[in-house]
Amino acid sequence: MSRTPAEQHEHDALARLSRVHGRGELHAAVLALVTPPSSDAALAVWNAETESVSTAETLLADIGQLSDAVRLPCLEVLLARFRLLPKPERRALLQATRRLMATHTPLRPVDRLHWLSMRRHLGDKPPAAATPESHNDLSQLPPASLLQVARVTAYLSRMVPGRDALAAQAWYAEAMGRFLPKEMIPPNHPPDGDGLVHALEEVESLPWMLRPVLVRAWVDAAIATSLRARLPAGAADALRLAAGLLDSPLPPELQRHYVELEWTL
Repeated sequence: MSRTPAEQHEHDALARLSRVHGRGELHAAVLALVTPPSSDAALAVWNAETESVSTAETLLADIGQLSDAVRLPCLEVLLARFRLLPKPERRALLQATRRLMATHTPLRPVDRLHWLSMRRHLGDKPPAAATPESHNDLSQLPPASLLQVARVTAYLSRMVPGRDALAAQAWYAEAMGRFLPKEMIPPNHPPDGDGLVHALEEVESLPWMLRPVLVRAWVDAAIATSLRARLPAGAADALRLAAGLLDSPLPPELQRHYVELEWTL
């Protein structure tokens, strides 16, 4: 099957990125993948952070050829390679990422998810999961746990389904209504960054069988409240990042938004 020019450019860029293994190139490529291309301030920080990498501009150009369907899969593989490097190198990458993301004040919601996801990919251990026998139904979770589920869902509503405040509220109500009656759904109050981290600690420790149920509720609600029953790229990315933090497989409706890369580490 013949490719369009854009598809060929992406294919060639992915072929080159698949061969990136060195510390400097990995550092530059990972930072490029979390740099908003429309932000001059972020690009200036990226330039400063990668000035010692001779191939940095080529890597940035290659990443600019990537579609939304491959950007997150590419980032995940490159982070898996970076995890094989010594701890000081991993710490330096996280510090550089913080400087890059600090160009947006307050921090963009998707940047915070990227930051937490990067820490997990680079070695942060998730909280210990509760035993499966403790709870086998989201609706039967203790009120304190349900509140933290609501807070994470509220934070995601800043990105899902990705249109406006009314759509965000509709998605939040639809998602929470998948396992709670309307009168029991807490108000949609997105937490700040520290509040998100605290809420995620509780949600990440849910029994392993409940986490995919929650992700499924988020995705089904997003499709139900999205235009043309398809997720915008930003909403899909937020849900993929959240599913990764919960160590949950992606529902097929979310998985099909992406092209998984069969790269070796």
